[in-house]
Amino acid sequence: MRSVVCVGLAALVTACAAGKSARGHGDAVTSEEGRRFTEAAVTVIQAYDLESRFNEAAALGRFASERARLLKDPGGEARLQVELGRVLSRQLRHEPGMDAGAVLDLLRRARRLAEDSGDARARVAALDAEGMFHYFDKLLSGKGEWAPIVSLFEQARALAESSGDTRGHTEALFHLGLTQQFQDDFAGAKASFEHSLALARSSGDALMQSYGLRHLAGLAEDRGELHLALEQFEESLRLREQVGFRTGQMFALVTVALVRSRLEPKGTLALEPARKALALALELKDPSGEREARAALGRIHLRREDATSALPFLEQSLSNAESHEDWLSTVDLLLDSARAHALRGERARVEERLRQARAVATEHGLTASLAKVDQHERELTRAP
Repeated sequence: MRSVVCVGLAALVTACAAGKSARGHGDAVTSEEGRRFTEAAVTVIQAYDLESRFNEAAALGRFASERARLLKDPGGEARLQVELGRVLSRQLRHEPGMDAGAVLDLLRRARRLAEDSGDARARVAALDAEGMFHYFDKLLSGKGEWAPIVSLFEQARALAESSGDTRGHTEALFHLGLTQQFQDDFAGAKASFEHSLALARSSGDALMQSYGLRHLAGLAEDRGELHLALEQFEESLRLREQVGFRTGQMFALVTVALVRSRLEPKGTLALEPARKALALALELKDPSGEREARAALGRIHLRREDATSALPFLEQSLSNAESHEDWLSTVDLLLDSARAHALRGERARVEERLRQARAVATEHGLTASLAKVDQHERELTRAP
């Protein structure tokens, strides 16, 4: 990603200079110059975002969208406002206390601006970005309903396909697959991920290939096809290393570690990628990556029936999830903690953790999580 940032910044400087030169000669800044400026700015913002350099990405987004406004480029301004909204949406999940309502207002303004501009790519991006904001609200916090989220992605997909926006089409299909996956429509999710992956391969989009492979691997893992899952997770990791997507590498390392752990529950091969993920998360100061890496290490030790080693990792990850209001992860970690206490014969602690998990799942309307709680209660509270 650092090379992408450097190239993008060079293009951005060139585009700014071209605009100034044109104005200096009394000529109007052409739409082509505006397009080059927008594309360069979007490239750098997205690269910063993928490195979790949110403050730099947001600062550039504000500067670039204001410049596009002054240049009277409504399509460019809309796209840049969308990218700013995407950055702030991701930052919300890293930094508790941000104003989620203000971010949603920004995304809605960007969508109106995109619609008024008539720029198809800006409209696709705006629909998709607003859909992702609501998707994470629903997935992590149980807020809202799936139907409006699916509708936004469907609109983005149809418009991207009809306007020839390959990246927008690839992203919208992938995001539709996410909504299907988490509504238990696994066949639909698989078809969407495969279609997205095919488009990403045909356009040479390594980043989007890594996303599609990661989630196809997750479906394969759920089907019990662990060797296929490991192969696809490792390919996703390789692609993220190829493009320098360091924050994405953390999550890819975690998935590789967990599948290795399932293949060899008592072995130690899974520990290395999980430790690498944690080291990278600490280096990048990425709380979500740190949460996932610590959870993975706890689960690996749990599979090895080493509850004493598992519990510190699980408790640290749980504290992280609670502070970031990631209620989906909170329930899972409470259940993992209950299992660890069960291995130690600590029945009172098991019951306490199960009660907490049920309370969180109920409060936040996490239906699938409630089913997990029921299962763990049956397994862990049986009379010996």
